[in-house]
Amino acid sequence: MSEIFVGIDLGTTNTLACYFKDSKPNFIRFSGNKMLPSVLAVEAGNIVVGKSAKKMFVLDPRNVIRSSKTYMADAKKTWTVGGKTFTPTEVATEILKEVKRQIVKKFKCTPETKINAVITVPAYFTGNQKDETKKAGEAAGLEVIQIITEPMAAAVAAVRELELDEKIFVVDLGGGTFDISVLQADQNSHTYRAIDVDGDRKLGGDDFDTALYNYFIGIIQDDLGLNLSNAETSGLKYNEYYSMTGRVREAAENAKIDLSSAETVKVDIVNLFYYNGKNYDFKVELTREIFENICAPLFDKIISRIKRFIETSGKFKLSEIETIILAGGSCYIPKIKSEVEKIFGKKPDSQLELDTLVAVGACLVAESINGGLEIRPQDILSHSLGVEVLSPDRKKMILSKILNKGEVYPCEFSKVYTTVQNNQTTVPIFIYEAAGDSEDVEEIDVHEYYGDVSLQNIPSAPAGVPKIKVTFSYDKSGTVFVTAQDENSGVRNFVEIKKGEKPARKKFQASIDFMLLLDTSSSMQGTAINEAKRACEILFTDMIDFGAHKMGFITFDSYVRRLVPLTQNVNQLKTALKDVDAYGGTNLVDALQYADEDLNSSPNKKVVIIVTDGLPFDENLVLEYADKMKRANIRIVTIGAGPGIGENFIKKVSSTNDAYKIDDMSKLQKTFETALLAILETGE
Repeated sequence: MSEIFVGIDLGTTNTLACYFKDSKPNFIRFSGNKMLPSVLAVEAGNIVVGKSAKKMFVLDPRNVIRSSKTYMADAKKTWTVGGKTFTPTEVATEILKEVKRQIVKKFKCTPETKINAVITVPAYFTGNQKDETKKAGEAAGLEVIQIITEPMAAAVAAVRELELDEKIFVVDLGGGTFDISVLQADQNSHTYRAIDVDGDRKLGGDDFDTALYNYFIGIIQDDLGLNLSNAETSGLKYNEYYSMTGRVREAAENAKIDLSSAETVKVDIVNLFYYNGKNYDFKVELTREIFENICAPLFDKIISRIKRFIETSGKFKLSEIETIILAGGSCYIPKIKSEVEKIFGKKPDSQLELDTLVAVGACLVAESINGGLEIRPQDILSHSLGVEVLSPDRKKMILSKILNKGEVYPCEFSKVYTTVQNNQTTVPIFIYEAAGDSEDVEEIDVHEYYGDVSLQNIPSAPAGVPKIKVTFSYDKSGTVFVTAQDENSGVRNFVEIKKGEKPARKKFQASIDFMLLLDTSSSMQGTAINEAKRACEILFTDMIDFGAHKMGFITFDSYVRRLVPLTQNVNQLKTALKDVDAYGGTNLVDALQYADEDLNSSPNKKVVIIVTDGLPFDENLVLEYADKMKRANIRIVTIGAGPGIGENFIKKVSSTNDAYKIDDMSKLQKTFETALLAILETGE
């Protein structure tokens, strides 16, 4: 066999693989089952995946990894089990390796046989999460021919099974993710077009298991008067404690499943652990009503999200929805079905196998790529993508969108930007993806860093002169490609996106002499002075490039102290900062005079940064002296904190657009960053 085509539902709880044969989907079997538990363990140095790993979880949950999909693309998340450390992507790779092994076994082919895979992801996955899923598939030895969203796959399977030709609402609640989507099916053109998507990447069946687990643990604690929050406080032996938690969690998961078809279940865990000279047996009767009360916050979260999506989308009307499709094993929970029915006034379709629907759809798409079927899925962007830029008022960094949420992909869009510093020959471009529920928020900090690119070797020119055309291309698998071109010179790079932690922003290149004037009057005593000193130390150590610049340090209260003249010695600045304390009045005018004297003979650009929380002794004298300095091309940046200083004074003493009002000194570090970026942007 030269090539194999499969669809894979890489799930939080279970993974399924499906292939098309004899005009129908067929499932790869894992130990006789359709579902491979998405669980990894290490036993005697060997990696174990699936049913065996899940059994090990019950006895030793510390050395087992489950629900790793929840953390996909989280660069900080790792697990160490059996002496081996895994990232979320590496766990997915091992699961997909097991899928490949069983495919090879089923088709009696060699491991070198080309296995083409369509892998599904939640509709609300970010671009980074899609990229990591694709990377895991490739590392497992699969040819990942397409990444499609789970609601799209579910819709493809449902439309084929039910012969639909209408708008479909898909509720997909899996083990760890929750998606809601509206799709339009057109049987004549064989197209499946997503209209709108929403969801929660960290909400699913695992949360119901955890709620029940906590309920059961609470009963045990009340029975015995124990504190079972951790092994140390439990009074149990270490291994006994973790065996107990694994067995209780397994019982919670089974009870949840059983309550989908029964009104009452009896939970009976014999010999859960040894306590006070005898074995403790855990027994409880759980009704569906009790379960629904325990999980009420989760149900509220799911239902309110669906309602809000319908009310705010603007891309469809409730009356236009003909069919509601439930997908994912957690949609077997009766309350999910009944609440969805209340919202739409009609029952969700009940003919479909909810936990296999996504895998079947992925299989059909794979077969269409193979040429055996005609299916044209048209997914849409679940999050906008763009680049970090300085806001028009130069006060903050914001997201400038290039690809907008809701665009059908594959797609390509461009925007033109310019440089922020004189004579730049390299332009760093930081790419962000809009965070869920924050599409309308400009501030860059709320959004998710995606990666960065760099346009090299552009001709030297003043800030604002170059025209940099940035083009984002988004392929059918949700992978982003970036092209950057200097339109004046024609220099063009098809740029590789670098992933990982966001790199430190380049520091100033043109020499600048800074004078920092810190208010140390009595109103700064306590928390304020401590927060200010912390921010100043970070300013010295992390924000200023002392290879290019100098800084002087002056404090002012009733008296003015020139603690450090202009220097490139960061240790001298840090040492002076240690002994700073707060008392006395606010003699700002003398502090300005000291700064002016230090800067007077400098040939470099000159910037004074004032940090204060109150009005000075003589406002008029301060304003007069500040005006004199500004006329001499000394830039004055003023940061005023708290209610003791008004915006009007801050604006008057500062250069244009260089006044910053903050609530308290805890915001000082971030304001330093913003102010320095504004200085860089103007090239001054």
